[in-house]
Amino acid sequence: MKNIKKSERIIVMILMLTGVIFLSFYATSCTDTYSRNNSVVDAYELRMDGKADSAVVLLSKVILDEPDNAMAYYELARTKTHLMLGGGKYQIGEIIENSSKACELDPDNLAYAFFDANTKFLDVYIDLMRGKEGISDKLDISLAAFKKALAIDSCNTSMLITVTEINSMLPPEYGGSREEAIKYAGLTADCNQIEGLKAYAFTLPADGNLLNYWLEIYDTYDANATILEELGRAYLLEGELEKGRQYIEEAIAMDAEKSILYIDLGRAYMMNAMENQNHDTGAEAIRMYQRYISSNPDATNPMKAYLYRMIAVTGKRITGNEELANNFMKKQEETDPFCSRAFGAPSPNLFIPPDEIPTASAYYSRPF
Repeated sequence: MKNIKKSERIIVMILMLTGVIFLSFYATSCTDTYSRNNSVVDAYELRMDGKADSAVVLLSKVILDEPDNAMAYYELARTKTHLMLGGGKYQIGEIIENSSKACELDPDNLAYAFFDANTKFLDVYIDLMRGKEGISDKLDISLAAFKKALAIDSCNTSMLITVTEINSMLPPEYGGSREEAIKYAGLTADCNQIEGLKAYAFTLPADGNLLNYWLEIYDTYDANATILEELGRAYLLEGELEKGRQYIEEAIAMDAEKSILYIDLGRAYMMNAMENQNHDTGAEAIRMYQRYISSNPDATNPMKAYLYRMIAVTGKRITGNEELANNFMKKQEETDPFCSRAFGAPSPNLFIPPDEIPTASAYYSRPF
């Protein structure tokens, strides 16, 4: 919790992040095929078409007919997560039941294990944000799920970094361990040097300066999009929006696949605008959301709908542009009426096809 308590402003931002689960936009193909899962694919496509409620109905029928269909349980868990983020009736417990069943039926599937581990820690995270105590049992369950997933792929740096962060953000009385964090950071570095730098950033002492850490790395290493990205994030955490934007835009210029960072920039500007009731930074937030949309015309409907909603909310509450707000809220409803209502961006992992392995990671103890 020491990282979380760095400042009141950071706490406020983190509390708005309960919708964040995992972060990055790319995936590689699993070995599974759609041979017996055409109906699961149909359900996925229904969800991408804004019909997540209908997808639940179809997947429930598939499971009734084929109770050993692991992909159906996995896609049902993701669909319920989609609906939960959209304010639906589903609870984290029943989502975990579905994800755990998928793993039970297909224990060697990395996609299912990856999702299940993150979902189990989300359960812990929600309890933490609600101020609940006695989370140690749930934490043990989530860390055990990560270990099972890492047994399938020991060099999955997204999971290694998450386990590093979990151990560093939680004090010992909650189950955290600095020694474990350092161990997992080392394992991350063994797999990928640059990803290891991201992991070691979580092991900084309580009085460590994240910005200075990344400035030193920036001066030491050759030009690298990930280092630029992390330096930009560090500036955003310090409230230096223009400096953060400078390095993040350099990262995107170096690697166009990092264009999802426009969403983080938009959220940073939006947070600043909300805190200061600043119309100019509110307008800049809208421009960042629109830049992501324009640079990703093939983005999934749920992600587009989330951004339409964010533009509408910013327009209504900050810039006072009622016409823009109404237009984009209408677009959101037409694109995906079940899109996430959380402030944090939904994970793109929720929206990749069910036979692809998610590689996304997210920061639970930081808003960026």
